Amino acid sequence: MFDVVQKESKKMKKTKRVSFPFHISFQWKRILTWVLIVILIILLIGYYLYNNYYSNYNYIKEDTSEYLVYTLSSSVNDLDMRNEIPYINIDSEDAHLVNKTIQEYANSFLKNKNNLFIYDSQVNGEVLSVLLKMLDYDEGYSYPEVSFHTYNFNLRTQSLMSDKEVLDLFDVGEKDVLNNIEGTFRSYYNDEVSKGYLVPEECDYDCFLDWRGISDYMDSVHYYIKNGKLIAYRPFSIYSVYGEEEYYNNDSYQFYISD
Repeated sequence: MFDVVQKESKKMKKTKRVSFPFHISFQWKRILTWVLIVILIILLIGYYLYNNYYSNYNYIKEDTSEYLVYTLSSSVNDLDMRNEIPYINIDSEDAHLVNKTIQEYANSFLKNKNNLFIYDSQVNGEVLSVLLKMLDYDEGYSYPEVSFHTYNFNLRTQSLMSDKEVLDLFDVGEKDVLNNIEGTFRSYYNDEVSKGYLVPEECDYDCFLDWRGISDYMDSVHYYIKNGKLIAYRPFSIYSVYGEEEYYNNDSYQFYISD
């Protein structure tokens, strides 16, 4: 019995090695090598174009050596603060019209040598948002009258977006914005009362709104997309006979509409 097992084992060891009658000729090796080289070149070209052309939106720019938004001109006002006038570097009819509007307004606004004109911008997905901030010192107060304006561009179409189109991106409506702004102002009022700036018996919420210059929550509301979130900028007066200007800062004008 043991001998039989050994013989069977030896037979298994003598099994022939399988050979494949497949051989790549030298000519085919050369062809495959060139195919791989061509594919690699195409991938490298694609990577270069993406990083230097598409990802930077160079294909829609007027000047490919500049950012999508850059400072066209700057100056220093009489209060030693720097004005910066933006230029939207998109070669489209909407962008050209917006640039013309910005330049004309800035030239008029800065005739008062104390005034300040600055901007900010961000790209979120396929949307370019530009925020203009104007500080008017014409009245001579230490705390200027602040106003805002925004422009949102669809980079795929290079067109200016309407407020509704911006709101639709975040699935919100004007009613949501109104409720948010009203809720924030009520929080400001209650917080001012708790910190002693206001006494309810002397100045109720309607009095507070009157000092803020607010008769309609949705007046002068402008939308800006920052870090993927929708912000409504709503200017208002920060000073009153109660010295409330110390309570507010630059962020007070921002009303976050989306989480």
